[in-house]
Amino acid sequence: MEKKCFKAVGCVSALGLGTSGLGGDLWRADTSRDERHLAVLANALANGIFVIDTSEIYGGGHAEELVGRALSTFAREDRDKVIVITKFWPDDVEKITLAAKASARRLGTYIDVYMPHGPLPDICRAVRAFEELIDRGVIRFWGLSNVDVDTAERARKCAKKYDLAALENVYSYINRLDEHGVLPYAQREGLLYLAASPLARGAVVENYRIRRIAERLGKTPVQVALRWLMDKPAVVPIPRTTRPEGVLEFAGAYGWKLPDEHVRELDAG
Repeated sequence: MEKKCFKAVGCVSALGLGTSGLGGDLWRADTSRDERHLAVLANALANGIFVIDTSEIYGGGHAEELVGRALSTFAREDRDKVIVITKFWPDDVEKITLAAKASARRLGTYIDVYMPHGPLPDICRAVRAFEELIDRGVIRFWGLSNVDVDTAERARKCAKKYDLAALENVYSYINRLDEHGVLPYAQREGLLYLAASPLARGAVVENYRIRRIAERLGKTPVQVALRWLMDKPAVVPIPRTTRPEGVLEFAGAYGWKLPDEHVRELDAG
C-alpha cells in the first residue's frame, strides 16, 4: 500500500474509494444488491484502499451501514488503518450532532473525518459542533467539501481547539479549477485533499492523451487518470464504482509512477 502523510490525519492510503451508488440512490435505500456492494468494499480493503468516503445521503444512510459491515470483518487493530470520511447534508447546523451520532451508529465505529456536503449556513456554529464531537469521541477530525480558500480560512478562524484536517472538492484531469486555489492551499497547509469525481463520470477515460499514454504503458485509461492524481502531493482520489471488478482496476494504479515525459504532457494539457 502506498501512503501519503498529513499534518492532522497522519498517514493514509494514496488511493481511496467513493461509495455513492452503494446501498441505493441518493436518500433512498436499496438492499437488493448488498452482497455485490459488500464485495466492492471487501475488494477495496483487501487491496490497500483504506480511505473510504461515504455519506448519510448515499442510499439514505445504507451505504454507511455497508461500510460498517465491511469494517466489522477487521480486527480492532486493523480498523486504525482505515480512514472513514462521512458527510451530512448542510441544511441545518442544529442537526450536526444528531446526524454525526446517527452516522456513527450506522458505521458501528467512530468517524475519522466528518464534513458537510457543501457550504454551511453558520460556519462558526458548525465548527463548534465539530469540536464538541471530537471531544466526545464521535469523530476524530473535521473537514469541508465543495469550498473555496476563503471559506476554508473563515472556518479555521472559528476553530478554538482542533484545526481543519481535510478538504474534498471535484478534481480530475478535465476539471482542474482547484489547481488555481484550493489544491495549492491544501498542499501548503498540510491538509488531506480528497479528489472527488476523479474520473469525471467516465469522461476522463475518453480523453485522447490519457488513452494514448495508457496504451503505451500497458495500463488502462482509468489507471493512468488515477495515477496522475496520486502522483500529486496531498491528493487522494476517491473514484467510485458499484462493480467489484472495478475496484481491482482502481488498485492497479498502485505500484508504479507515470514517466516524467507523460507527467509533463498531461500537466500541460
